[in-house]
Amino acid sequence: MNILHLLSWFPTPDDPTLGNFCVRMIDALPEDCHSVILSVCDGKNMTKSFEVKEIPGAHHTHVQIYIRPPKINAIRKLKMLRMYQYGLKYIKKRFFKPDLIHLHVTYPLGQVALLWKKLSGYKYVLTEHWTIYQPQNKDVLVGKLKRKIVKIANNAELIMPVSLDLQQCMEGHGVNNRFKVIYNLVNTDMFKLREPPCIDWLRRMQSISSLPTSLRRNDMQGSTENDMHGGNEQPCIDSSLRTGLCRNDMQGSKKNDVHTWKKHILHISTLRDEAKNFSGILRVIERLRQQRDDFELHVIHDYEAPEFKAFVKEHHLEDCVIFHGKKTSAEVAEAYQNADFFVLFSNFENLPCVIVEAFASGVPVLSTSVGGIAEILSPERGILIPQGDENALLQGMNQLLDHSSEYDREAIRDYAIKTFAAQNIGQQIFEAYKEVVIP
Repeated sequence: MNILHLLSWFPTPDDPTLGNFCVRMIDALPEDCHSVILSVCDGKNMTKSFEVKEIPGAHHTHVQIYIRPPKINAIRKLKMLRMYQYGLKYIKKRFFKPDLIHLHVTYPLGQVALLWKKLSGYKYVLTEHWTIYQPQNKDVLVGKLKRKIVKIANNAELIMPVSLDLQQCMEGHGVNNRFKVIYNLVNTDMFKLREPPCIDWLRRMQSISSLPTSLRRNDMQGSTENDMHGGNEQPCIDSSLRTGLCRNDMQGSKKNDVHTWKKHILHISTLRDEAKNFSGILRVIERLRQQRDDFELHVIHDYEAPEFKAFVKEHHLEDCVIFHGKKTSAEVAEAYQNADFFVLFSNFENLPCVIVEAFASGVPVLSTSVGGIAEILSPERGILIPQGDENALLQGMNQLLDHSSEYDREAIRDYAIKTFAAQNIGQQIFEAYKEVVIP
């Protein structure tokens, strides 16, 4: 089956994480599904009117058309629309005639999908991630924009929202169509349980204890880098009792700069405060720091956050709030493995990938009950609190700092594998395609 993907949000050199979850969905599709992404964006320092590049992905090809942007916005929009028409012809010539268009996020690319349906009869399905339908954005989704979005959604053959809550929000705005909820996915090979960090050391101690006394001392003194006394490696306790990781694991500081007894709280987001309410987290961290000093908040974020860093400095929280900036996927996966629990204090969400990744890593989650989060976050996997309730956040942090080790991390991961594993989600999307292409 040949699928042409239109992404209203897609990664660019300036914003490499934008819409990356859409690309992960595409790469999760089975091999029988051949995928091409088409996108048009402004180029830099261009001498030609436009340029086409074919960028290979894991299981797709991205046809990226760069244009020399006109100075007048109306002319720019018209040129981009013409380039999408050109891109469709290019893909038909170079790759295939699409069996189906997959639109990821309704607007603005839904205008292209709707035009192709009217002009050429191409059917399209829609995967929706957007929080614009939620009650908090009722003043945004109005007027002409609302009419456009509802028309695009109602002309899809099938809508695949990432949560039941999102489906209900869309219906509340007048979207009357066929729905099939398909959750966000996670790479369960990358995001996984942490290996017990000192299992080799424990086994070594067990084997040493069985040795004769005369041999025991020599063995324990050792000379290799990883011996207990022969190198710089610090002995640690079993993962079920582990209270944190070495800060140099993520910051690259001196090897002996360890915080063995600090429990690690992890937060990952854009830090855009109107949505993520990171300022609320910091206010609660300040209160928590007055009660105890056995924790660190590790923050991975896409964008710079000078106002938050200033708050941390002003309130003398540098010893317990550590900003890490952007990290690679592998580094993010390691951060989950080193976390005692994950925290999210958002004002609105749909189905956050960060919670799905936490579950795949066996990490319990403390989150506000917004969007579709309550559909997946049960007491066995963490704690739900009301939106904006800083007292509840403080109570939840204290509870998880004291009891996070009591969660069954293997059970949390098993739930993630059954519910969000990339292969399973990819197959669900493929089955949805077949419902449309082969009724």
